[in-house]
Parts: sequence; structure tokens; C-alpha cells
Amino acid sequence: MINEPTAPTPENLQDLLAPYALWIDGVGGYLVCLSHRVTIGQAQGETPVDIALIADVSRHHATIQRDTEGYFLEASRKVLINANAMDKALLRSGDRITLGASCQLQFWQPVPASTSARLDMVSGHRFAQPVQAVLLMADTLVIGPAAQSHVIVADMTQPLILFRTKAGLSARWSGTLQINGKSFQERGPLEAGARLANEQITLALERIS
Repeated sequence: MINEPTAPTPENLQDLLAPYALWIDGVGGYLVCLSHRVTIGQAQGETPVDIALIADVSRHHATIQRDTEGYFLEASRKVLINANAMDKALLRSGDRITLGASCQLQFWQPVPASTSARLDMVSGHRFAQPVQAVLLMADTLVIGPAAQSHVIVADMTQPLILFRTKAGLSARWSGTLQINGKSFQERGPLEAGARLANEQITLALERIS
């Protein structure tokens, strides 16, 4: 008898959508947001936001939501997109988002085949997490040498792909992967606390509580 997979419970679904910190040796750290809807605001706010900023912004300043059309930004407080005041807008790759008086983020979708996106801080402010960018993950993240990558690692000769599965996240690579000391050919599972290595890159995935 074959056991059919069960649907995720609300608790499991919440766990699958919890954010991660992605640490890549010699490159830097990235906040990986898996939910289709993320909130942005002050790091010191009473109600935690998904993307916390160390900047003069409101506790909940804006929301970004991904749907079949793309990424929509909805402002709760003053927001400029490319110097134009907006309450709600469909984001385009390269858009510059100003929150409050001076905190600026730049929105990118560098990989045409992926609906995942990246947010870079471009105003000298900081994210609350010690990361250099935020990755809004849809189905895949591309880490590789090409400009069309979510994370560019110039020394690599081929891309490493992180992708979603029903159980969480996995990695795909044309070759052998070492994940927590175990060898996998072509692909392997990435759980919270996992450390992945091959001949070109080493990274770790950490669950953010």
C-alpha cells in the first residue's frame, strides 16, 4: 500500500514559509523570504516585520506581495518609487523605492526565467539582520557567475540552483554536493542548519526565529 502525502497543516505551512539566512563563504549573507507577502518597517517596532530596517521609517511602512502578475508594493506610509509618490504600484526590475525621507531600496528581477526577486539597500542604511540583500524567493534562486543570477559569485563556472519542494528547500548542481557531510549526486535536500559544499562554493542555511 502506498501512503499518499498529506497536506501541510497550518503549523507545517507556517514553518515552510519561515525566513532563512543564507550565508555564502567569501561572498556574504542574504535574508531569504519564502512567503508571497512580506512587510517592511522599523526594526524596533512592537510588531515584527519580515524585512526589518535600521532607518527612520514607520513600524509597518509598506508591504510587497507577489502574485501571477508580479510584485505589488502597497504603502502604509510615505513611499516614492523612482521619485514618484505611490500608494500602490507594480514593481519593475531596477525600480528604486524610497521609504520615508531617505531610506532607499532597489528592486531587481535579474533572472528572466525566475519570478524570484532581490532587494538591495542603496542609501547607506542597514537591514536589522547582518545581511547585504533580501531575496524574495518564488520557486528558484540562482547562485552563479552570470549577471543573470540572484547572487553573483564570479569564481563559479556553473550555477547552483536552490529550489522549493513540498518538504522545503533543495539544491541542484551538475556534479557532487556535500550536505552536512553526506554526498548527493545532482541534487539534495536543504534543511534549517544545513551546510552545503562542493568544489566551488560553501554555504549555510539558518532558520530565523
